Amino acid sequence: MQSRFFRLDVDADVATVDLLRERLTEEDNIEEFGQELAALVDKQNYRKIIVCMRQVKYVTSSVIGKLIMLHRRLGRTEGQLVLTDVQPPVEEILSASQLLTYFNTAPDVSSARGTLA
Repeated sequence: MQSRFFRLDVDADVATVDLLRERLTEEDNIEEFGQELAALVDKQNYRKIIVCMRQVKYVTSSVIGKLIMLHRRLGRTEGQLVLTDVQPPVEEILSASQLLTYFNTAPDVSSARGTLA
């Protein structure tokens, strides 16, 4: 799967989505971003997804909405989502939205793999 938003790496049954942009805003096609995330579950049938956010310094509420959508989609299929490498500015946004406890997070991809059953 090709995406202009992320690089996808698959190892066994775990898909790692490495976000490539420093800022994800409405200037980007956030709807397309959401469709690509949904396709990972709906078309590619991944049930364990790690989203690595090491490059991301800023996200809008629309982007957070797409991550919530991915989390819910995976939840309906007994899948798991883990956000990793969340940078301080994004962590503040998630904290202010009380979403740090909603999402499973890990300091890095290696740690995230260890939390996936």
